[in-house]
Amino acid sequence: MDFINREKQIKYLNDHFESEPNSLLFVYGPKSSGKSTLLEKVARELDDRKYAVNFLDLRQVIIYNFKTFLNVFFPKNIRNKAKDILNGFTINAGFFSVKMDEESILEENAFKIIVDKLASAKQRGIQPIIIIDEIQLLKQIYINGERYLIDELFNLFIALTKVTHLCHIVLATSDSYFIEQIYNSAKLSKTSRFFLLDHFEKQDIYNWLKKEGFQDQEIETVWDYIGGCPWEIREIIEQKRQGFNVKEICLSLIDTEYSKISNLMLYFNKEKQDCFIEVISEIVKNDFCEIMAFENKTVILELLKDMIAHDCWFYIANQRKIIANSKSIYHAFCKIVGR
Repeated sequence: MDFINREKQIKYLNDHFESEPNSLLFVYGPKSSGKSTLLEKVARELDDRKYAVNFLDLRQVIIYNFKTFLNVFFPKNIRNKAKDILNGFTINAGFFSVKMDEESILEENAFKIIVDKLASAKQRGIQPIIIIDEIQLLKQIYINGERYLIDELFNLFIALTKVTHLCHIVLATSDSYFIEQIYNSAKLSKTSRFFLLDHFEKQDIYNWLKKEGFQDQEIETVWDYIGGCPWEIREIIEQKRQGFNVKEICLSLIDTEYSKISNLMLYFNKEKQDCFIEVISEIVKNDFCEIMAFENKTVILELLKDMIAHDCWFYIANQRKIIANSKSIYHAFCKIVGR
């Protein structure tokens, strides 16, 4: 499949990498909006004579404590190589080599070693870039049972960008509740930029489906029912190839979401269920719901966390708005509230 048009987003990222490192960049968006695909494409196409890009997808590695984190960042199979930092583009293959005299102090001085490696690369005229996908998966990991690893990493990343300007740091996530926490963090508020990557726009979907042989009416049906979610579009393309009717495929995807949400609601108490119905009724009516409208912040925040975790809601932190995580979910909300 061809890479779908993302010219504005590609330009934004390229411009960011061309500038001096000065802030963390959080790339966030609904699940299946194409964040990983976009970041990997941009990273692969950077000039490897100027950049050293280290891309880590936390869904593809196992990190459950600080020691496994060190094994990912300093993998044993490259520890004895005479490189300060990997060159070009590297994905899920480790970040830094370690000299023999550094091995014994790795656990105590890992962050200092990282800074030294990055400084060495910078001195050689190489701009290091670290991209970590689904960064929220590190939330519950401690260092020696005392401090959260992610808090220490944020301190390191601020030092690498805002303070020393050594390295670009890009942190991607589909967890918009995590972004809400980051957005309101006093420590990160003046050190971070937030880049929202949404689903595809209508013209992009039209061009994509036209290449796949869809008729104009079929494309309108897909857009009206499903919108621009890449995963669902691929599913529709595949099922159409198998001979299924486009409208029936779309309705089936909506029914799947309706069933999932209905099952989740069975576990809500009355207060939570009333709050949920109020939120989705507002989304159906206005396309969004403003979180500040709710007096009981405890219930709405608990519900927000749960619904984001189940990919039902998406939260736009800087606007304080809840929206459906996809158009198919929006239509499922319509079925639930009888619209």
